[in-house]
Amino acid sequence: MTSFDILTRLSGALLWRIRKLVGDDLVDRAMLKIAPYWRPFLKKPIFIGVTGSVGKTTTKELLLGMLGRNGRGVGTVGSLNNIDASAQAILRLRPSDTFFAAELSEDKPGVLDEQLALLQPDVGIVTIVGYDHWSAYDSREAIAAEMGKLVAALPATGTAVLNADDELVLTMATHCAARIITYGVSPQAELRAENIGSMWPERLQMTLVRGTEQVSLQTQLCGTHWIPSVLGAVGGGLATGLSLEACVAGIASVAPFVGRMQPVTTTDGVTFIRDDFKAPLWTVDACFEFLKTARAERKILVIGSLSDCGAGAPEKYIKVAKQAQEIADLTIFVGPWASQVLKARKSGTQDVLRAFRNVRNAAEYLNSITREGDLVVLKGTNKQDHLLRVILARTGDIACWRDDCGRMAFCNECADRSKPSGLPAFVVGAPAEVREPRETPLCLRPIESGEQVIVGLGNSDARYAGTPHNVGHELVDHLLVSAGLNWDETPEAWIARGILQGHRVCLVKIRMAMNLIGGGLKRLAEQMAIEPEQCILIYDDLDMPLGSIRSRLSGGAGGHRGVASILEAFQTDAFRRVKVGVDQEGAKLNRVDYVLTPLSAISRDVVDQAMQTAEAHVLKLLAAQKKTS
Repeated sequence: MTSFDILTRLSGALLWRIRKLVGDDLVDRAMLKIAPYWRPFLKKPIFIGVTGSVGKTTTKELLLGMLGRNGRGVGTVGSLNNIDASAQAILRLRPSDTFFAAELSEDKPGVLDEQLALLQPDVGIVTIVGYDHWSAYDSREAIAAEMGKLVAALPATGTAVLNADDELVLTMATHCAARIITYGVSPQAELRAENIGSMWPERLQMTLVRGTEQVSLQTQLCGTHWIPSVLGAVGGGLATGLSLEACVAGIASVAPFVGRMQPVTTTDGVTFIRDDFKAPLWTVDACFEFLKTARAERKILVIGSLSDCGAGAPEKYIKVAKQAQEIADLTIFVGPWASQVLKARKSGTQDVLRAFRNVRNAAEYLNSITREGDLVVLKGTNKQDHLLRVILARTGDIACWRDDCGRMAFCNECADRSKPSGLPAFVVGAPAEVREPRETPLCLRPIESGEQVIVGLGNSDARYAGTPHNVGHELVDHLLVSAGLNWDETPEAWIARGILQGHRVCLVKIRMAMNLIGGGLKRLAEQMAIEPEQCILIYDDLDMPLGSIRSRLSGGAGGHRGVASILEAFQTDAFRRVKVGVDQEGAKLNRVDYVLTPLSAISRDVVDQAMQTAEAHVLKLLAAQKKTS
């Protein structure tokens, strides 16, 4: 071990202690101030910058693995790609090192300026101009202009490595004083990939062609969409002086990066492909292509939060669901938008498409049906979904089921993973508790032909009476009075059956917390033979003006967790609904506190006056259903 290595270890330990004392932000700012003074002393290392909408991390990791076989250097850590990550990595670099590779973010206009001033790159690699961070730019051309700054910053003695298959990347050469190496599958590319193959369980392989040279390359990567990353890394290796053969040997030694189409096979023979770091909408096609050609007993796709959807997100999720059903044997959607896709299910194919709001319920279901030989692709955004928990749950290595922690780190790296948290799992058909057999009350007899079920959503705890979240309860109470009925109380629900304005109805209030109401209604439906098409759900809507009323025949949950739990329990959106607006115009409480706080006197009057209108909407739905039955 050299003196520099010893000094690095000592300084790392000291830095860790300093971070504990003063905080990460202060340390990062200090390192950002110091790094520019260290950079001029680093004459020997070749500085390489990598940017692009997709494939940056894998390109950088391939570079580090390839260049590390022929020298010593440093790169930015993991997927960190901001100015702080570059500064920290530069301070780990020693003057005798031969290379430095940095992943560079293009997440907003102007972000590359400071990074390039610090990096002063000799080699610049651009992968693909996609649609990531679309909201910050509004066009691919604007995104390309930001990425092009890397190419324009290169000195005449440097090298730009550009994707010839992407026209926006290729045109960056017009603003470059450096040597150009183009790559791709295009005939005009200097470095080309031919004879490409990647059919799971085989990994990506190809023939690299450069001039008269032809070299076979066997990678460890999954999917043909990694071609730009592979060729970009090889181009970077050539720019540093490596031979094509040396590049091939280096690339072949690099395993898939964590969370990027990373294979994980469990002890019981189920193979997961973890593509769970991030999931821009436009990258879903790569998963489809991988699954389409894969060979496996069953192909299962789990889709979490898709980013960069822009306007019309529900329709885009539905489109993805329709495509997935043509490729996968089973597709599972997880997250706030999951219930939207239920309308995409084809008739009689319930086992092909399923939706869960919470990862815990998705994991419970998936892990109960998977078997040896299954191939499961996890496609999600780690910060929102933490889909790794699906795998960790198979061995009981996870107790945290929060869906709102917002941490960037994967769950296996989190010290809190063993702390129980989040909602309990819901198992369809599971009883609320074990009770002695008893005679079935009359109110629980099976639903009769022509009888319709009206379910008011709310929290059964008395302390939530009069809150916005309980207007569903209030409306069925209003209907109860209008029909002259009385509640029959059971352990699971309050139930009233009779005639409302000439319609046979069964009024229901489930005795469970709002977020778990789906489980209670499902058990009641099994006991009373209730079908979703016979039901009308009544509930509050925060996105509608206070006191407004709207009815629908089907649809997603729209962010309402009680509705989401019902759609998840029944795995269908075929519930009619009447929604009561409870928008808190001018209020300062956050949404959760607001819906669980009693309405003000003024708001109370508005909601009370809306009850007659809401009853009219219910009667209209009852009449329409009666005509068709």
